[in-house]
Amino acid sequence: MNEIGVFDNSGRLAAMLYRGQDARVRTDLTLPSPGWQRTLTLAAAEERSVIRGEETVWSGRLAIDQAHTLRFSQTVREHDGRVMIHIDYTSDHDLAAEGLLFRIDLPCVDFKGGAASTRWHSVTLPEKAPSNPNLMSGDTASLEVRSVSGDVRWSAKFDRRYTVNLQDKSNESPRSYTFWVYVHRGSIAAGTSGSFGVDLSIDGVPDARSASLSVDTSQPRYRFHGFGGNYCFQIESPVTDYTLENLDSHWARTEISMADWDPQATNDQPNTRLRHEFELMRRLQGKCIPFIASIWRLPEWLLADRDVKGPDDHSRRIDPQRYRDLLDMIGSYLVYARDHYAVEPDLFSFNEPDLGIRVLFSAEEHRDLIKSLGAHLQGLGLKTKMLLCDVSNPRGTHVYAQPTVEDAEAMRYVGAVSFHSWGGASPGQYEAWASLAESLTVPLLVAEMGTDPDGWRGRGYDSYWYGTEELRMYQELLLYARPQATVYWEFTEDYSLVHSTSDGILPTGRYWLVKQLTDLTPAQSDALATASDHEKVLITAFRKDEAYAVHIANLSAAREARITGLPAGMTSWRVSVTTEERGFVEVDPVLAEDGGVRLLLPARSLVTLFSTRPRDPLI
Repeated sequence: MNEIGVFDNSGRLAAMLYRGQDARVRTDLTLPSPGWQRTLTLAAAEERSVIRGEETVWSGRLAIDQAHTLRFSQTVREHDGRVMIHIDYTSDHDLAAEGLLFRIDLPCVDFKGGAASTRWHSVTLPEKAPSNPNLMSGDTASLEVRSVSGDVRWSAKFDRRYTVNLQDKSNESPRSYTFWVYVHRGSIAAGTSGSFGVDLSIDGVPDARSASLSVDTSQPRYRFHGFGGNYCFQIESPVTDYTLENLDSHWARTEISMADWDPQATNDQPNTRLRHEFELMRRLQGKCIPFIASIWRLPEWLLADRDVKGPDDHSRRIDPQRYRDLLDMIGSYLVYARDHYAVEPDLFSFNEPDLGIRVLFSAEEHRDLIKSLGAHLQGLGLKTKMLLCDVSNPRGTHVYAQPTVEDAEAMRYVGAVSFHSWGGASPGQYEAWASLAESLTVPLLVAEMGTDPDGWRGRGYDSYWYGTEELRMYQELLLYARPQATVYWEFTEDYSLVHSTSDGILPTGRYWLVKQLTDLTPAQSDALATASDHEKVLITAFRKDEAYAVHIANLSAAREARITGLPAGMTSWRVSVTTEERGFVEVDPVLAEDGGVRLLLPARSLVTLFSTRPRDPLI
């Protein structure tokens, strides 16, 4: 039987598949503190283990702190078109909480305008965010949700009656309608044990509606440098060499291992992390790939909390008395790289300073660092500029830049602005970043392009479905954030796009999706205005002189598409396709008439129309 549920390695349902398409139905186990001041979910579980077989069992504990924990075990199996989830839990201690809840998210894109019902009530799912997000509440043993057309039907059957609240979450990303199922209400006493069970099913008529797409070649929207990747962790793996040689990258990012750096002893020895790092920088520069150099960890002696926290903790703070030493350390590393390897990073940042991964800065401290370090590096004759923000997610975090933006001296040293895309954002939240960068007239970089920050756990990213989610994000970033580059996390063994085996490197479907984007998009091209009348078909287009690339992401069932607005003088377009079954395959060209073409979009695919490959001679 075909797989129905796609689970990540935390035990969260990520999607349900049916009849050749998918719906992003998601689940999670949630333990919120009183007042929802803090929320623990499966992604935060400690002592996690996964046992796979006919049943998959996730177990672990949710820890408010070391003295207040809840142990759980989640068993998942599929039978007769249903995903069956059973959870057992035990509280080891008294837990002050709003309760223990099972969260179910249904995607707005599939169900907006439809109806959610129980045996006692039915409600229409709003197409626009309502002023009151609470849609219905009550006790029930079952739920049913239908799309507005009735073509998609989803249901949940519980093992008993539970209190369920339904909320509109269309202002979050991804946009959803959320059922909160109260497994346990209120605080949980020590020794309390319980269980929860639910069967989920989905079916429907595949959405095979044709798509009407358009390109406006008269409207260049922004300059796009190209796609690239991070080379920060596990850089010594064969995957690093493979992607450097086989992906057409136009931006990169490396790590500065400051915790290993000693300007006096110069720990640059063969087969060391530092040696790999410097040689990688030299390779990037030799390929004319601009790159960011970022710091995650600092030596303990530079930190204010060195006697309190261990070296792997987050949110570390710099000792104010060591601030000058910090500038000297960073400067000496970059001068050494220049003098011994003839390389200079284009940009410098601390990784995710807003969240403290791993060094924490307030927005004002971030401004002060840019100003002081920027002046210091300039005084050393280095070309490296400061990367503004480089924050952990795109949702409203553009305000972190404000103190720097308001300081003309600090802005002298800013070379670009950056966010990381984990978790995604709404079009409006992406637009805020585009507007910020355009107002500052500096490039906007997505310095970590990724969807799930917990995908690294047990290679939770290792599926074609995960790749289509990345494809969706690529297209949404290009449409709404208007970046000059996206820098994928990562082009190494970490979040690897390939499998490294004893027989060599084996590309995955995710790799072919990325390669089709990187290799067919002209560097330093103009992103053109595009439009789609189908929410599951996203189109972007690029032009450099006579080289064009039109990327069409079909995120659902197979369908026909008509594209208009293509250059009238081009009568034939080359076509490349990636699906789960085949990767980056060039198929028969399509003929255009009056700037329009018709073509078939395979299910869950990337189809690219192009005039020439960027490396082909222009004819």
